[in-house]
Amino acid sequence: MLEHQVVLIAGMAVVTFIPRFFPLLLLSKKEISPSLSRWMSFIPVSIFAALVASDVFFWEESFNLNPVMNIKLLPSVLVILLAIKTRSLLWSMILGVSAITLMWLIV
Repeated sequence: MLEHQVVLIAGMAVVTFIPRFFPLLLLSKKEISPSLSRWMSFIPVSIFAALVASDVFFWEESFNLNPVMNIKLLPSVLVILLAIKTRSLLWSMILGVSAITLMWLIV
């Protein structure tokens, strides 16, 4: 059993290593144009936004904007407002975790 887990973990490590290593190896000595570099700087933000939006707006496998049915909407709005006001990642995370925990306890 343990041998299978070790082989599985090693296989996952190889599979995640290859897509990171080969582009780095192939592109490390090439110059990237400033426009491509600027375009690539938006990729992490857009991926994060897509992940958050899909988690917040889809409740029980359907699009839901009803704050009574979708308990993730109210904490999300509170976190956005606090983040805009304070610009603090720490306080935003604390509020988000606290608010979603409270919503889960209430419902």
